[in-house]
Amino acid sequence: MKSLRVIYPLLLVCISVCLIVDLEFAVAQNDSKGKTKPDTAPNGAKDKDSAGEVEILPKLDQMQIPTMEELLKKPPVDWIVLENDAVLVVEPIYPRPDTLGQLELAFKESYNWPKPKSKEEIEEQQKMRAEMNFIHITLLDEKENPEYRIQRKSVKQIIHHEDHILKRIDLLLEKNDLKTAFELLLVLDRKHRDWPGFDQRQKQLLLLEAKDKQNSKQYLNALAYVQDLHTRDPQYPGLSELAGEIIDVMISQSVQEKVYRKAHYYLKRLESMYPRQPSVGQWKTTFLNESDSILKQAEQAASQQQYQEAIQAVSHAVVVWPTNPKLRDSLLRYQKRFPMINVGVLETALDETPYFLERESTRRHHALTQIPLFEVSRVDQIPHYQSRFFEQWEPTDLGRRADFILRQSYSPWESHPVMLAADITRHLRSKIAPGNTSYDERFDSYVRSISSTGPFTFRVYFDRVPLRTEWLLSEPVNSPPLWQNISTVQTDPETGPASTGEEIFVSSRFIVDHHREGIVSYSRAVPEPKDMRNFNVAQINEIPYRSFEKSFQGLLLGEVSVLPFLPAKLVSFFKDSEDFNVVQAAIPLTHVLQFNPESKPLQVVELRRALAYAIDRKKILTETLLHESRLLNGRLITAPYSTGLQVYNNQVPQREYSFPLAVALAVASQKKLGGQFPTLRMLCDPNPEAQAAAQEMIRAWSQIGLKVVLIPNTAEEAKKGTPEWDIVYRTVAMTEPVMELWPFLTVGKGARIESLEILPDWMRLSLIELDEATDWESATALIKKLQQQLYSMAHIIPLWEIDQFHVFRKNIKGYADRPLNFYDNVEQWIPEPYYPDVESFTRN
Repeated sequence: MKSLRVIYPLLLVCISVCLIVDLEFAVAQNDSKGKTKPDTAPNGAKDKDSAGEVEILPKLDQMQIPTMEELLKKPPVDWIVLENDAVLVVEPIYPRPDTLGQLELAFKESYNWPKPKSKEEIEEQQKMRAEMNFIHITLLDEKENPEYRIQRKSVKQIIHHEDHILKRIDLLLEKNDLKTAFELLLVLDRKHRDWPGFDQRQKQLLLLEAKDKQNSKQYLNALAYVQDLHTRDPQYPGLSELAGEIIDVMISQSVQEKVYRKAHYYLKRLESMYPRQPSVGQWKTTFLNESDSILKQAEQAASQQQYQEAIQAVSHAVVVWPTNPKLRDSLLRYQKRFPMINVGVLETALDETPYFLERESTRRHHALTQIPLFEVSRVDQIPHYQSRFFEQWEPTDLGRRADFILRQSYSPWESHPVMLAADITRHLRSKIAPGNTSYDERFDSYVRSISSTGPFTFRVYFDRVPLRTEWLLSEPVNSPPLWQNISTVQTDPETGPASTGEEIFVSSRFIVDHHREGIVSYSRAVPEPKDMRNFNVAQINEIPYRSFEKSFQGLLLGEVSVLPFLPAKLVSFFKDSEDFNVVQAAIPLTHVLQFNPESKPLQVVELRRALAYAIDRKKILTETLLHESRLLNGRLITAPYSTGLQVYNNQVPQREYSFPLAVALAVASQKKLGGQFPTLRMLCDPNPEAQAAAQEMIRAWSQIGLKVVLIPNTAEEAKKGTPEWDIVYRTVAMTEPVMELWPFLTVGKGARIESLEILPDWMRLSLIELDEATDWESATALIKKLQQQLYSMAHIIPLWEIDQFHVFRKNIKGYADRPLNFYDNVEQWIPEPYYPDVESFTRN
């Protein structure tokens, strides 16, 4: 019995070894290698050869995972692990992945095959089923006959090439070599992205990337990885905590920077992923408490009748936490008492810029802060004037005298002080007094004397009859009022201070209340009476944006309610919107190039004409400015004023683009300049569209050999003083060209005889003759002739005129249907209380 107990285990071991090393059962060589059947082969030789082969195979624990270079550059290989842990390195085997599992499944399914109907079919199925017990492999070291087959039951496991990649990725992740791990994962993604284990490594890599970005304080990138992993597996271990940590820091930073909209956006992202995350509730409570605290401050200010501070506090509370249920009533109550409008602009009049001429922001500023004695009410080929101060004006003595009667009462909504005849006569006398800082040589040539005939009446005597008395008096009276005590208005306890130090003139409309962080706030010079039932706009805030796109985003998000400018590509969008009204201005904006009369190179007419012919105006207008839009009309012009005016000469032909002619003129001018072109400096209106058009023209001029440099529109450049320039790109909106052309051509030097010295003789005589015209017909003929001369001699290059559009949110009422200036009728604007959509506060 003892001998049997010893012999029996030894016998089992021998049988197992034979099964492993026997080529008939373990490795069967290709039939071409020999004709000897496995059953008839000598047992001694078979065991020896097999034993020798197994002895040279490495064990699994001796194998090294392929390196990165081997995995990427060498041909892919698979490892076949036998039952004794010996490893065969072979070419990739199929089917894959899970070769053993797929073969086992196919073997089991073979018993479901249709029942054979003949002996041949029985043998065929038996043969096919027997074949499923083997795996076909190709050895790497065998050159003559590398193909073998190995019995499935002899294989412990198969490690595929893709499994090697995953193991190498695991090692890289342990070392935190995320970049290399990602490269390997990308290789596997391209080859076999549905490989078992791929998704798990990808998720692990995303989590580690998020942590790595978190450690390097790249929180936005970390959040992107978190969001990506959340879309794949919201319940991935540790993801919820990591998302809370990252977003908590981002919200804290946003709150510290007072950018609450960004903080709400991040909070909403966290809540959309993990609503039960503790940080969500904590931050909501924090924002609500801060908003309640601000509302209490607003109530205290309102109790002291400081409604300006109250509405500003409530507006801030809305930004801090828009879902506060107490906000709506407070906002509606205080906004109705102190109406305030936010206007989105691209620049303000107080911004520093080297551009010293009038621009869009200064035109808005002057229209908002000053009321001229006469102002243009509408333009129908010729301008029509109105006055807010005069009840009656009448020329007498064949136009040599004019009598004026002032209004004695004003409507409650009017924002200027009471004006007396003494205020006007004092101002006008200073303009005809040589040596006075307000002396106006051109005005003095018309007016002989001014006399006051009563508190609300005065008389003007003329040396020569002006073409339009209204235009001659179309300036504001920039002097303090003599009668009204403005200090009582500034300290009104109901409305708060009207000014923080800016002097109020008798023609003041709105004044600059404060200028902080680029935002310019304007308040009424004279606030409305406190017993009004419905209040008109009390304050206007011009909020600057870096680009058109940012200002449009601000309008859609409710940061501003009005935009004074719309480019062509967005007019149709706002016209189709139910939330906005689009208003077209009465006068288009004219774009024109003007040359410095004191620039020696540009005194050469051939050079000026070369610059003109080198510009493809139609292409720039269509592609750069209008964006091929038909809604925003634009037209090529030949004068620096609107084509709709009576004085515009339609008989002047358009200058067509001609590159050959431009080159010929450039060559001719080069000879006059000594054989070399100087570098020309160009000053451009800060308007972004003007800047874009200027860049296109500079590129066109470079093609004919002219180098033109654009002067940077920066505050640093402005600090250097008035720059030296040769060309200026201007935007103008003339309504009375007969009177405005002289100061336009002298480029900021005014309408003085001295300013004409920089102009050619023929232009001086033409301007003086135009200024001395005594009737409208002769003046029209003279300016049309001057237009033709200026265009043919290329002293200016009129480019195009573009219709202007403004957009108002529909809660704004009272604005003009066809305004000449953006702030026309601004005193009667009524902003109805508007509570922005809460969702808009959490958009990115």
